[in-house]
Amino acid sequence: MRVEDEVLTELSRLRSSVSGVEGCVVATSDGLLVAHVLPEQEQEQSQVAALIATMTAVARQAVLITGRGELLEAAIRGTTGYLAVYSVGDSAVLAVLGQPDVNIALLQLRTRPVVARLDGLSAGFTRFSSVIKTPE
Repeated sequence: MRVEDEVLTELSRLRSSVSGVEGCVVATSDGLLVAHVLPEQEQEQSQVAALIATMTAVARQAVLITGRGELLEAAIRGTTGYLAVYSVGDSAVLAVLGQPDVNIALLQLRTRPVVARLDGLSAGFTRFSSVIKTPE
């Protein structure tokens, strides 16, 4: 099974296990899309992946500078829902998009084992790295 298929299975299970989860994205730390289960209106999945990776890098730095250790997770609440991000080791990030009524505590409880499994798959994410090949 391809790593993308394994990641998609994890994302689909997470989305169905927590009421109010609208979508999930896994991206590399440098912003490249690995896999997603996003609502149809999210047309620019690669832009979402890049933005999430950037946001996570800023959150990582904020946690470090304030002496809070290493980033594990962060939740942001907007007027129409939540965006929760979870560090998947040093190489990737999981983002979960939730409706305003999503149970954040349940989301965190259900997401932590998913993050652990994704971390186990993350060695396969290296093929998504941004290697630019030059013509010979």
